[in-house]
Amino acid sequence: MELLLDTGLPEEIEEIKATGLLSGVTTNPKIYGRLGTDFKKRLQEIIQASPGYVFTQVIGSHNVDEMMGQARWLADQSDKVVVKLPMCVEGLQAAQRLKKDNPKMTIAITTVSSIAQALLAAKVGADVIALFNGAFDTVSDTPVHMVTPVKQILKNFNYDCKVLSCARFSRGVGEFAAAGSDMCTMGKEFFYALFEHPYTHLRMCGFEEDWQGSFGKEIWPMK
Repeated sequence: MELLLDTGLPEEIEEIKATGLLSGVTTNPKIYGRLGTDFKKRLQEIIQASPGYVFTQVIGSHNVDEMMGQARWLADQSDKVVVKLPMCVEGLQAAQRLKKDNPKMTIAITTVSSIAQALLAAKVGADVIALFNGAFDTVSDTPVHMVTPVKQILKNFNYDCKVLSCARFSRGVGEFAAAGSDMCTMGKEFFYALFEHPYTHLRMCGFEEDWQGSFGKEIWPMK
């Protein structure tokens, strides 16, 4: 499963990229809105910093022609760009028309919140189904429960489509991977949380204490 960073800050991308575990970046209009800067310039900075994918969403969800125009412009900015279109009638219409005009354009349908919506996204030729399962903990749904049936639909009907999940806690990343998510995106703080566990910390402290109790600051030879 590929790990993505949900951010609009190039310095965060560079920081997480240094781990060697990052496959790309996801953004959304809220992220750009919080930055309050030249969004076209910021997109280029994100593209330059990202090691791979740059998921970027069109603005609006009702005008098909406007969304198509934005999608073409975004796709022209870099081969890294994955154009995000909204999960709605007009968004799916735009996806179908764009794929017909340019099958090579990489399109994600975003805010997919049900299994039926995932089926519709696959039927219109989406390359990525971006599940909005990161927020499901706030309602009665369990985030990971949506992944397995969506993957089964894709398998049943031979849809060539990836599933992107959104994680807001460490356990969820492992659960999404086990369920078959192809990608998982998260904020910087959640990315670092993947490395942490209280028992790992306790064990490592114990190892160091036992060693230093006998050998002090000595370590193995480095040559």
